[in-house]
Amino acid sequence: MNDDSIEQEVLGILLNHPEKIEAIPLESDWFAYPEYGILFKSIQEANSDSILDIYGKYHQLSKQPLDFSVVKSLGNNNPFPHLLDRDIQVMKQLAFNRELSEAAKNYRENPFKETEEELREVLDKKQPDKTTDDGSLNEAIDVLLASLDKPQPRGIKTYKKLDMVLGGGMYGSMLFTIGARPSTGKTAFSVNLAYEAMQHDSDLEVDFFTLEMNKQEMLNRFVSRMTGISSSTLRSKPNEIDAVLKPVIEQDTDELKQSHLRVYENMEQLDQIVQTIKKNAGRAKQGKYLAIIDYIGLVKVPNVKDRYLEVGEITRELKRLTNEFDIPIVALSQLSRGIENRTDKTPILSDLRESGSIEQDSNVVAFLHRPYKTDDANVVQLSVRKNREGELGDINFNFIGSEMKFQELDA
Repeated sequence: MNDDSIEQEVLGILLNHPEKIEAIPLESDWFAYPEYGILFKSIQEANSDSILDIYGKYHQLSKQPLDFSVVKSLGNNNPFPHLLDRDIQVMKQLAFNRELSEAAKNYRENPFKETEEELREVLDKKQPDKTTDDGSLNEAIDVLLASLDKPQPRGIKTYKKLDMVLGGGMYGSMLFTIGARPSTGKTAFSVNLAYEAMQHDSDLEVDFFTLEMNKQEMLNRFVSRMTGISSSTLRSKPNEIDAVLKPVIEQDTDELKQSHLRVYENMEQLDQIVQTIKKNAGRAKQGKYLAIIDYIGLVKVPNVKDRYLEVGEITRELKRLTNEFDIPIVALSQLSRGIENRTDKTPILSDLRESGSIEQDSNVVAFLHRPYKTDDANVVQLSVRKNREGELGDINFNFIGSEMKFQELDA
């Protein structure tokens, strides 16, 4: 979410709920747009809740006031009031980032003692403290009552049956772990999840952290999923692709350029992943962000040598991010080798490799595997074995490996 949209959302909430203004830690100079900061002051100082009276005060304070129709449209927007605390926290962080950027720029252009001291003063502020939770249920009640009249987003959509099992899609605060043995297609499935989600919502922002492959390999997989052209052909002999298909590739790569898909390679350190998610999720609109990590086993935590403790730190941090930014995160995980020694190789929760924290911290745990009793080598099953907010179930897919395509089956 950019500065403009988040500030409009805050003002829309306050114009409809001016009673909240006394209890929020918001300052006018946190607004990137000066006129919005003045409008915020006007809401504070007006002697009435009437938008006309607020605009009258705003007209007195501003030398170049916005047109009344603009202010009225902000009030008509009427976002959900429970978003206010999150939005204010993001505004505070953005204001800090702007101040830091300006101080750094001044020092680069004028590297003198005075500008160095100014930069150090900003750095000493560090990142703003988070708003503390007072334990009140008021915001949760606001969400419930608002949903009675105005339906809230149900979640990020992907596959029809998976959406049903998840209760409407991948929702905010969800840590969704998908476990699989090697060569089952877990990376391909995560590519399909991202692709299906972006097909349902072109405004969705997706951060894909690939720790096994580079960007070129991931691009080939997305293009293969979109065009049906083998990813191995895209990698090894793209010049031999039929001339008729080349415009299709050009069209689909252009679609990827226009999308909000970001692929990060070689980002193995947990703190790098966390900071990237914080930056992008903090700016994204509500319900418009998804992160996918392929896979947990390759993420590293500095100064933690015990792998059990390392994985525990990873899952706790990912879960905390889902709660802090109200976003879903999909994390892929390998299953232990012990499954290969069983006659029935259907995965169970204890097959999760390296740490019980994966099961503990995840809202949803599903396993991608080839069903024990099937004669079709292309059938891959997603078995949901933990689901805090919904039901358990098995979903069958037809997996066309050469095209990186997972198709949901009827049965």
